[in-house]
Amino acid sequence: MMQIDYTVTFNLDDACLAIGSEGSLVYAIVDHGIVEPKGDSPQDWLFDLDMICTAKRAVRLQRDLHLDWSAIALVLTLVEERDRLRTDNQNLQAQLQRFLQN
Repeated sequence: MMQIDYTVTFNLDDACLAIGSEGSLVYAIVDHGIVEPKGDSPQDWLFDLDMICTAKRAVRLQRDLHLDWSAIALVLTLVEERDRLRTDNQNLQAQLQRFLQN
């Protein structure tokens, strides 16, 4: 059976609508490396769904906690690392359980 993968991308205007923010906020998010759209210039930028979710999270952090963009970039990096470590820990615990059952 053939599997079809779909990739959804957003240009800058669509990303602004999806994020619910003005272009200036999206520029700041990109400038601080919070998301890295494909394309060399804002007219060519393409955002995927993960980038849109990350940008929404960044906007919420900025709005709710009044953090600067550098702090938001750090917070999001730490949250991503925490999530990765949790997943790794769960996988290792599952392996350990299989080992102990044998």
